[in-house]
Amino acid sequence: MKYLIPTLITLLSFAALAASEAGHDDHSVPTQLIVHQAFNVVIIVIGLVYFVRKPLRQHFQDKRNSFLNAAQKAAAARKEAEEQRMEIQVKLNRLESTADESVARARAEAADMKKQLIAEAEALSKRIREEAEQAARLEVEKAKRNLRETLIKDSLSMARSQLSTKVTAEDHQRLQTDFLSHIQAVQK
Repeated sequence: MKYLIPTLITLLSFAALAASEAGHDDHSVPTQLIVHQAFNVVIIVIGLVYFVRKPLRQHFQDKRNSFLNAAQKAAAARKEAEEQRMEIQVKLNRLESTADESVARARAEAADMKKQLIAEAEALSKRIREEAEQAARLEVEKAKRNLRETLIKDSLSMARSQLSTKVTAEDHQRLQTDFLSHIQAVQK
């Protein structure tokens, strides 16, 4: 906003200067056109400043906040990584001091982990097998339902075509009479 007024004054002074130096020949600067254009530019600049200022400020504030949050997360991650490194270093020192004992313990843990992984893999394969069977059953039911619907639609279209081609006007009249007599019998 503080740059708007000096810019406006500069534009208007150029327009006035151009108008005063132009004279009245055919090649003179169209002062009125320049004033209109300067006025339009001023309106656009004011509109942009009015409408874009708050969203831009909010956008940059949000960016700043996100960068600060990312920096905090990075610092926390760095601190956690350093703590983990220290824990690993302590474990490594302990392992080096008791190498034989650690090797035996590691083999036992590996065997336990192997058993656990095998059990988890078997449970996972069983669950996947059951889900596949259930999906297959659902697909079969869906296919049956689609076949039934197709069969019904085909039967209806075939019946309509046969009724429209094979039923004569006399048959139609007889069917209407029968229908009316059945309706009257039901109403009594």
